[in-house]
Amino acid sequence: MASRAWRWAPEMDEVADTLRAADLPTDMAESTARVLAFWEQDEDRYDVPVAHTLSQLRSGRIT
Repeated sequence: MASRAWRWAPEMDEVADTLRAADLPTDMAESTARVLAFWEQDEDRYDVPVAHTLSQLRSGRIT
């Protein structure tokens, strides 16, 4: 999941921009973009253990 999911972070930023322009809440789109961005460092790495993927989220920072 992480090896490909990061690719949608920019699109989620665009969704947030569209919602903002429509004066709608952007929280979910912005949060999703942030979560997906955590995994950019694992681009196309299919051997990353799920525990590592989850620990990145728990840490609250991109390593």
